[in-house]
Amino acid sequence: MPSPHSSLAQRPLILAVGFHRLQGLLRDIAPEYQAQADIEVISSRFEQAVGDVQRRQRQRRVDAVVAAGSNGAYLRERLEVPVVAVRVDGYDVLRALASAREAEGPMAVLLHGAVPPELSGFLQAFQLDVQVRSYVSGDEARAHISDLARRGIKAVVAPGLATDLAQGAGMLGIFLYSPEAVRRSFEDALRLARAARQEAARSERLDIIIDQLQDGVIAVDRHERIETVNPSMERILGQPRSQLLGKRLGAVQPELSLERTLRQGITENDRVARVGDTLLVTHRRPVLEQGMQTGAVLIGQESTAIRRSERRLRGRAAPGGGARYRLSSLIGGSAAIGRVVQAAERYARSDATLLVTGESGTGKEIVAQGIHQASRRRHGPFVALNCGALPESLLESELFGYEDGAFTGARRGGKPGLFEAAHGGTLFLDEIGEVSAPLQARLLRVLQEREVLRLGATEPTPVDVRIIAATHEDLRGRLDAGSFRLDLYFRLNLLRLHLPPLRDREGDAARIAAALLDTIAARLGVPAVRARPFVDALLAAAANYPWPGNVRELENFVERMVIAASLEPRPTPALVRDLLPELFDPDVISLPTGARQTALGSSRPSGRLDIPWRTAASTPAEHGLPPSLDASAALLLQTLRDTAGNREEACRQLGISRTTLWRRIKALRDAGFNVPDIGGSS
Repeated sequence: MPSPHSSLAQRPLILAVGFHRLQGLLRDIAPEYQAQADIEVISSRFEQAVGDVQRRQRQRRVDAVVAAGSNGAYLRERLEVPVVAVRVDGYDVLRALASAREAEGPMAVLLHGAVPPELSGFLQAFQLDVQVRSYVSGDEARAHISDLARRGIKAVVAPGLATDLAQGAGMLGIFLYSPEAVRRSFEDALRLARAARQEAARSERLDIIIDQLQDGVIAVDRHERIETVNPSMERILGQPRSQLLGKRLGAVQPELSLERTLRQGITENDRVARVGDTLLVTHRRPVLEQGMQTGAVLIGQESTAIRRSERRLRGRAAPGGGARYRLSSLIGGSAAIGRVVQAAERYARSDATLLVTGESGTGKEIVAQGIHQASRRRHGPFVALNCGALPESLLESELFGYEDGAFTGARRGGKPGLFEAAHGGTLFLDEIGEVSAPLQARLLRVLQEREVLRLGATEPTPVDVRIIAATHEDLRGRLDAGSFRLDLYFRLNLLRLHLPPLRDREGDAARIAAALLDTIAARLGVPAVRARPFVDALLAAAANYPWPGNVRELENFVERMVIAASLEPRPTPALVRDLLPELFDPDVISLPTGARQTALGSSRPSGRLDIPWRTAASTPAEHGLPPSLDASAALLLQTLRDTAGNREEACRQLGISRTTLWRRIKALRDAGFNVPDIGGSS
C-alpha cells in the first residue's frame, strides 16, 4: 500500500488539453469520468500548453495528458508525462464526410500524421471523390488549405487547427473528432494511469525495502544515470540522494562504475572496490524488463573484519560451482571400474587428502568431481587447476593469491588465490608432479596449517579445503630423483585411488563408445542410428588396440566417425584406415605398455619414433635413462629433433608448458644427455 503521504494516495489526475471546438467537447465529456479520476481541461496549445502542464505537475502528480493532432504531437515530444492522442476511426471519418456533403461540392480529408490505410481503401471501394492529405506542422496545414481552396474544394474534414484554417479560407470546415473519440481517449488515459500507478506502487514498496537494507544499493538506467540510491549508499558516497539522482555513476565514483555491466549484460559477484576509506565487496547485475536490458544495479557490502571475511566472500564460488560430473558418470561394467567406484564412494565420506593416479585420459578429474558431489562438501565450490599448464610464477599467484602492490602489474585491491576460492569445498590439483620445489614447500604448509599466505601479505587466512591431487606419472620416480618432497608425498597420499587404463577394462570400450555416440551425435546433429555402423566399424578395427590415450582418445575417435557418418554413405575398411591411422600404426601397437601412452600423448596422431625404447626386459643403463625418464625422454628428444629446437612448437606437440619443457631438458642434461639448444618461435 502507498504511504499516506505518497502522491499515489491521491486520485488520478488527467489533464485534457484543447482549444476552440475540442475544448468544448472535452468539457462536455469529462464529467462522465469524474468518479474514476480528476479531469481538468486546459485551453492552450503548443508552448503555452507545455508550460501549463509543467506548472500543474509541480503542484500534484499528473498521471496522463489527453490531446489531439499537432498539439498532441508537440506535447508528446516535450513532456515526461504520458500523452494520449484523441484517436479517430472509420466511423468518425464517415460521420464527418456525411456532414460535409451539405456543401454540395468536392470534399477533402486533412489529417494530422499518417493516413490510415483503411480510409484510403474505404474511399476507393465506394468510389468516393475525396482528396486525402496529411500534415505534421501548422505551416504544412496552411499550405494544404490554400492549395485545396485553389482547387475548388468546398468542404474539409479535419482536426481543430485545420478546420479553423478552412473556415478562414471560405470553405466548410467539418470538425473531425466525435464524442466517441474523446471517450476512447479518456478510457485509454485511465488505463494508462492505473497501470502506471500499480508500477509506481511496486516501485515505492521496493524503495521502502531497499532503504532498510544495511548494504549499499544504487541503480542506474541504460545510460548509467543514477535512478535509485538507498541511505547506506548515500553514506558510503558521502552525498545526499538529491545530489546523486540523474548523474552518471562512473563520474560520481569510478570504482563503482556499471558501464561494463551495461555494455556486456553480465553479472559480476564479489568484486572489491575502495571508496575513500571504505572497502566494499560489490555485486553488479543487469536489470531486465520483458527481456530487454533497461539498466543495472550495484550492491555494496562493507566488511569490518576486511582482512579475513572479505577474502572468503570475494573468492567464494557459487554453491557446487565447477563440478558437473557425478560418480555415475563413470561408464563401464568391468570389475576394474567397479572397484574404482566402490573406493570413490568410501573416500567421499572422508575429508582426507586424496591422490588419484592413472594415465592421461582415464578420467581423473571426473572421479574428483564425483567424489566432491558425493561428499558433504557438495554445496561448496569445486575448483580445478592443471599445475603443469602454468609457469611457476603465475602458478604461485593463482594458488595463493596476492595483495595490492605485491608485484608489478598486480591487480588493484589484490586477488584471492584458488585455495580461498575453494573455501568450504574441494580443490583439485592435476599434474601435481609438475610443481616446483619452492611451491611444494608452500603447499605442504597449507596442508599442515590449513591457512594460506598471499603474496605480499603478512597475515595468513584460514581455509577449509579438501585437496584431491592427481598425476599421470609415478611420483616415486620423482622421489628417487629428488625432484619431489617426501613429506609432501606422504601428506598427499593419505588416500590413494588408481584409475585403470582402458585396455585393462574388459568390455568397457564398447560401453563407453555407445554412450559417447549418443552424446556426440546429438551435439553434432547427426542421427545416432546413421552413425552407429561407423562406430561399430571403429570398435571392430580397435579390437587389439592398446588405447594409449584411454577414454579421451576413444572420444576423439568416436567423434571422427560421427562426423564421417554425416559425409559418407557407409564405413568401408579403406575409410576406417584413412580416418583412424593410429589403429594401424605398428610402432604404437608394438610399444611396451609403459611407453605407449607417452608416445601418443603428444598432438601427433601417428609417425615413427626412431629412438630406442626401454622395454620391460631392459635396464635403464642400456640407454642411459633414469627410471622415471625413459619413455618421456625419448619422446622429448625426438620432438626437439623434429622441431629443430623450436620451443613453441615442441611445447605445442608435447602438450606441456614452457616451464615443464625447461625442467625436463634440465633433467635430461643432468642425466648426461646431449640435448640440443632450443630457440624461440622462429
